[in-house]
Amino acid sequence: MKTLLLVIFTAIPLVYCSKQSIRITGKLECRGKPAQFVELQLLAWGNILGSAILAENVFTDADGYFDISGYADQYFTISGRLWIWHTCFFDASVQKDPCKNWLEFKVPDDFVSQGAIPLLTWPLGFIDLEKEQRNEHLDKCQ
Repeated sequence: MKTLLLVIFTAIPLVYCSKQSIRITGKLECRGKPAQFVELQLLAWGNILGSAILAENVFTDADGYFDISGYADQYFTISGRLWIWHTCFFDASVQKDPCKNWLEFKVPDDFVSQGAIPLLTWPLGFIDLEKEQRNEHLDKCQ
């Protein structure tokens, strides 16, 4: 009986899960030049079952532009996060490789689409990585 109840309560949320997707575009710059090959990751953050990676190993192009998207099957509306790891420090004399700054942006709920293909795009716009940002942390130092 306990096993049957466990199966039922585990299966119900899976039946009602839906595909949700996010797409973000933007341009990154460092010291007046395009921030080339900056690492990006898109996540569905903080649901009951933990976080899900929607897209990883995505990088800006030679002109600093990025276009990142992904989807997940979730019961609740996903809370999207864009993570950016970069080496454009506002005080380059203090912080050097292999350290990276980690920058996080919360995706507005209005830009979460139903379905595996995003119908909406969050235009993050232009970001100057040299300027100190809110939600920025020093990370990946060895």
